[in-house]
Amino acid sequence: MAFCIYARKSTESNDRQVLSIEAQVNELKQVARKDKLKIAKVYTESQSAKSTGRPIFDSMIKELKKGKIQGILCWKIDRLTRNLLDGAVISDLLEQGYIQEIRTPMQVYRNNGIDRLMSGIDMLFARKFIDDLSENVKRGLKAKAEHGWMPGRAPLGYKSDQGEKGFREIIPDPELFDLVRRLWDLLLSGVRSVPEILQIANNQWGFRVPSRRNKAGSPLGRSSLYNIFTNPFYYGLFIYQGKEYKGKHKPMITVQEFQHAQELLGRTDRAKPKKYKFTYTGSFRCAKCGSMITSEQKHKVLKSTGETRSYTYYHCSLGKDHNCSRKSITESELDAQIKDMIAEITIPDGYLQWIFKYYEHVRGKEKQKDSSQRKWIEKSLSEIKVKLDNLTNLMIDPENNDHHLLSTHDFSKRKSELLELKTRLESQLEEKHTDGRQELELTKEAFEFALYARVWFEKGNADRKRAIIQKLFSNREIGDQKVLMTAKSHFDSISKLQFPSYIKNTTFEPAVLGLRKGKTEAQRTQLSNFLRQLDDVRTFFMRNSRAFNDFPPRPGRRSNQNLAKC
Repeated sequence: MAFCIYARKSTESNDRQVLSIEAQVNELKQVARKDKLKIAKVYTESQSAKSTGRPIFDSMIKELKKGKIQGILCWKIDRLTRNLLDGAVISDLLEQGYIQEIRTPMQVYRNNGIDRLMSGIDMLFARKFIDDLSENVKRGLKAKAEHGWMPGRAPLGYKSDQGEKGFREIIPDPELFDLVRRLWDLLLSGVRSVPEILQIANNQWGFRVPSRRNKAGSPLGRSSLYNIFTNPFYYGLFIYQGKEYKGKHKPMITVQEFQHAQELLGRTDRAKPKKYKFTYTGSFRCAKCGSMITSEQKHKVLKSTGETRSYTYYHCSLGKDHNCSRKSITESELDAQIKDMIAEITIPDGYLQWIFKYYEHVRGKEKQKDSSQRKWIEKSLSEIKVKLDNLTNLMIDPENNDHHLLSTHDFSKRKSELLELKTRLESQLEEKHTDGRQELELTKEAFEFALYARVWFEKGNADRKRAIIQKLFSNREIGDQKVLMTAKSHFDSISKLQFPSYIKNTTFEPAVLGLRKGKTEAQRTQLSNFLRQLDDVRTFFMRNSRAFNDFPPRPGRRSNQNLAKC
């Protein structure tokens, strides 16, 4: 029986641990001498077996069909094939008797049921290895892109660092970065054409593109130069699998310079990068792993009409856990859930003006009280000033030379006490000088916001929607296609108010505080509780006014100084 030796090593990284072709042939020849096998021919090939079309393999199959060779000696069965079609050819030739034996150093496959089964299983495992490797590589490359590092070879002017494969970052090439920047400068000057820039780079500067095969490098080509001038990577973005990512690498130019370059090239329609403004970008985190929720836009063509529709999806960015679930939720589903959550903290209509009038009444009463307190504080401060002067005069009095009237210790103690009291009273007086108008306005705006938030959300643009949920909710997360948020304390307290139904759509009158006759005991109790809740809400805003002075502006009205623009 005549055997052939088949040795193969792929140029791909997954075959890195496999013996070299020369080592495979040497080992297989030793096996042939040991088992006294006749070797008719040696086939060697440097090509991947994950797909069909290997010339040397096909040539060997032809020799086997002619009957010139009856057996194959290879290092492992995966050297013969890693794809199902070539595996089927080997199995068929083994079953028909064209191949009588397939030998490896550890295994012999002959034309019988068990051996054909085992060879088929080993070929399937070889294919499974390729499939798993491919999925892992794709997953790893996508994760790398989402982390801001472009997969693949770095563009001219950049290079990959010496980190672990799969985790390498792209850094400026110290030899080419400044040189490529000079190419951009020539283009942006507007006085040089691309062919002229190419001639200057190759002939005057001696620009050479690094090559693995040619250590001296090769001259820059025109297509390569155009690729540089139209590549968004140079201003900080890159495209991977049709999606745009913001890179973490150091940009070589600005966005404005890139766009100006495209105008000079006459490619303004092609050069301007597509920018999708997603409504909830940066507003949510993944409830499972804590990564930011990212968004992407997909397009679908309706078969019935041929119309193209766009859909926006939100899902985990896998920034902290690459194995996190990527269940996505559409923007329309997200909108619907948010509207329902806003409805839960929306106050009923018909009470707003009553509440505002009540707050104005309370503030008026407080101003009267503050006025008398302010006069008392000012009088106390005047008295303290007199006491401090008298204390100082006594201390420096000639008759107190021996300190028998006032000792140094007593002087220091009494002066400190008076100064401490003076500071405390001045602080109280400063508080009384502020009439509480800002806090009152903020409280009103919070109520108004709680009343109209849902309407503003439904009619608002992307900026307004994002501003509304950021002001209403904290701990914003998405998990299993469900929105999870907590109403902020000030809106939560407003939403829990128990509104007396009998004051709805009425005007506040100070007499109501006297609990006039005609009100039932239940109504008086309900009103008393309601007023206490209103006072608690206002007190909360007075203590936390600085945290809530940037509510989104109200639609249809100009924002005042307390309303920050969205």
